[in-house]
Amino acid sequence: MQAREHELVDYPVLRYVREKDSFEKHHKYTSIECALDIRLNGKPFTTSFCSPGDHADLVTGILAQMGQIRTYADIVSMQIDEAALRADVVTTGEAQEWARGSAENPRYFRARQILTCDPKTIFERPKDVRFRARDILACADKLLSELAATHEKTNGVHSGVIWDQKAERILVFREDIGRHNVFDKLYGWSLKADVDIQDKIIIFSGRCSSEMMMKLGRMGISTVAAKSVPTTLSLALAKKLGITLVARMAPGSFCIYTNPERIVR
Repeated sequence: MQAREHELVDYPVLRYVREKDSFEKHHKYTSIECALDIRLNGKPFTTSFCSPGDHADLVTGILAQMGQIRTYADIVSMQIDEAALRADVVTTGEAQEWARGSAENPRYFRARQILTCDPKTIFERPKDVRFRARDILACADKLLSELAATHEKTNGVHSGVIWDQKAERILVFREDIGRHNVFDKLYGWSLKADVDIQDKIIIFSGRCSSEMMMKLGRMGISTVAAKSVPTTLSLALAKKLGITLVARMAPGSFCIYTNPERIVR
C-alpha cells in the first residue's frame, strides 16, 4: 500500500551530520495534523486532533467511546465539512436520553472504578475464541512492512488492523497520528459496517497504555497484539477485563502477557 500523499507535507529542514560536523539542507516528510471540531445535536462536543481522512469512522468511534451512541443506528445524520474541519452529528431522541445516564454504566467507568468492580458488568468477552500464533505474526509483518507506508515516510503515524481469524483476512486498516485515534477509527468502522468484533483481534503498531486498554474494554474486543511493551496499569486492566494482551511484536516472535488461552499453535 502506498503512503497517503495528501496526508504528508515535504518540509525543509537543516540536518546536522556528526561525521562531517556540519549542517546541510535537507527535507523530511511530515504528517499533517488537523483539529476536527465535533458538534453533537447542535452544540459543541469535542475537538479531535487527528490525521486527515476517515473522519466519519473517527467521529463514530469517539461518540461510541464517550457514551453518546450504542450502535450506528443511533445516528440520524452526520455531516462532515472537510474544508472547515467540522463534523455535525444528530442522534435519535432515544440515544440522547440513554446518553444522559451513560456515566453510570460500568462500561464507561474510569480505570480506578473498573479495577474495583465486577468485570462482567462491563462486557463479558468470549472465552472460546482462538487465534493462531503464526497468523498473528504474519498479519503483524504485513501491517508493519506493507500497509504502514505513511509511517515509513514520516515515522509519525500509528496504524492498526482488525483481523478475522475465521475468514483468515484483514477486515480493515486505519492509521492516524494519534494512537487512540486508530482505535476510534477501527471501532467506528465496525459500527458503521455492523461487524461484530468480539471474536476478532486488533493488531497495532504502537503501545497499549491503560487508556488504550480502556478503549478496548468499551469495544468489547477479546484480544489485542501490540508492537511495543505494555504498562503495569494496562496489564492490570487487561486481567480485570479478560482481554488477551500480546506485545513485544518482533520478526518471528511475540510475548503473551495476559489470558494466554486464546492464542494457539
